[in-house]
Parts: sequence; structure tokens; C-alpha cells
Amino acid sequence: MARPSRSRRLGSPDTPQRDGLLSLYLLDTTVLIAHLRGDEKVTALLLELLADGHWLGVSCVNVAEIERGIRPKERKTATALLERLRFLPTGREAAQRAGRYQAAFEKRGRTIHTADALIAGTARAHGAILLTDNVRDLPMTDLKVEAPPGG
Repeated sequence: MARPSRSRRLGSPDTPQRDGLLSLYLLDTTVLIAHLRGDEKVTALLLELLADGHWLGVSCVNVAEIERGIRPKERKTATALLERLRFLPTGREAAQRAGRYQAAFEKRGRTIHTADALIAGTARAHGAILLTDNVRDLPMTDLKVEAPPGG
């Protein structure tokens, strides 16, 4: 099967589906910002994941963080990107996992911020791989966490 063009836009609805294992990646806000601000290594990784047939997603936390910190000149591009990525709802299971993560790490003397716990809980609830520059902030052992190049 021919490899899809790398010029495909992120989150394009014509992302190929292949037989075999596909992964769902939940993109942390740090990765989204790096892409929006032109980090070529991050953009290349995201395009490669799409070309390999994987799905890229965001959560309510990402959307809120982007909306809070977006520069006016980035709004149109950011909105278009967020609308093209798969939205992973943060439901009851994700919220429960988030609270349990925080409680478990608090007993060990480590604080997990609510936003990080919710992103981790959402990724785990959806069986997604969490792609983040902040791997240290997400020490959960039941969750696959990966860093982009240079992360």
C-alpha cells in the first residue's frame, strides 16, 4: 500500500485507516502549542503519526488551556486545528481516575495538578497514548506516556 502524502493537514478527515494496530494519541497542550508555533520536529512527528494511520485527539483540558493562552494572531489557526482533532470526552471514568491518581501520589508526597490528572485520566479511559513534553509531571504507571523529539 502506498504511503500517504505528508502534506496532509493535521487531523484531516481522510486520515487512512489501516488493518492492524492503530493507536490513539492524546496530545498534551505543550505539544499543541509547539505545533502551532512552528516546531518542525513536533509537526513532523504528528504528520508521521497521521501518515501511519494513528488518530490524534484532544481533551477538554487542552481546549481550555489553549483558549486561555492563545495569542490573538494564532486564534484562527488554533481553532481550525482543535476542530480537526478527535475530541476525547472527560467522563466519569476519567474523573475518577484523575482523583485516584492525585490521592495515590499525594500519599507518596507528590502533587499531581488537577489539569494533569484529568488529562492522564482521559487518556487512560480512552486507551490513548499521552504525548507530552512534561513526562515528569505524569508518573502514572498504568498509562503510556511519550515525549516528542526534543521533549
